Amino acid sequence: MSEGRLLAEKRGAVGWLVFDQPAKKNAINGAMWRAIPEAMARFDADPEIRCIALRGAGSEAFAAGADISEFEKNRAERSSVGAYDDLLDRVLHSIQGSLKPSVAMIHGYCLGGGLEIALACDLRYCGRSAQFGIPAAKLGLAYNVEGHKRLLETVGHARSREIMFLGRRYPAEEAAAMGLVHRVLDDEKLEGYVEGVLDTLCENAPLAIANTKTILEEYVKASGSADALRMRGAVERCAQSADYVEGRRAFMEKRKPRFRGS
Repeated sequence: MSEGRLLAEKRGAVGWLVFDQPAKKNAINGAMWRAIPEAMARFDADPEIRCIALRGAGSEAFAAGADISEFEKNRAERSSVGAYDDLLDRVLHSIQGSLKPSVAMIHGYCLGGGLEIALACDLRYCGRSAQFGIPAAKLGLAYNVEGHKRLLETVGHARSREIMFLGRRYPAEEAAAMGLVHRVLDDEKLEGYVEGVLDTLCENAPLAIANTKTILEEYVKASGSADALRMRGAVERCAQSADYVEGRRAFMEKRKPRFRGS
């Protein structure tokens, strides 16, 4: 059986990350975890990439969690647990901290670490057959601190407790009702809908989106108060940009704006 891998591909103005281990429902192994921050750094540095999309290979799973077959090696001793959690923090922050919007397209299973990754994304859309859950309590597993934080921000205290304490799976419609995903589509319509979302993100003004990402992430960061200077700097960069001029002119001229991220 071949080892799973993370595919990082540039398709037009979209950077794609694909979890490719279908034999294990796209479970994320150590090599895949380590590849995510590296791929995100490349996408962030590429001015042609406007947004980032994540999915699992095939249509059976986004990612059914971390690859449990590696736990005896990677999450058995105190030192290895700490190193693993540090890696997960780097992964999540590489997605959350990117100034480019991220979209999770979710087919099938989105469990444990897979849901952790999805929650780090800005937008999440799933097919009707998707299933969500965090089975840490059923595995005796200490779930990642940053993962708890993002779950809490997304669904609130009461739902977070139920999700974590019971370790049950939630169908797509229930996941949408609690805010885990933004929208549920018929399975056969999911990819087309997400492509439309990505097209819109690629057309919209990059600095305006980056401004909003900066401010929102400052308000939900783990420690310290929001950095007012950083937020004000993001607002000023957007207000002084050529894209802002283009947006005003396009509106007055009744045409579609052509934003360049500058």
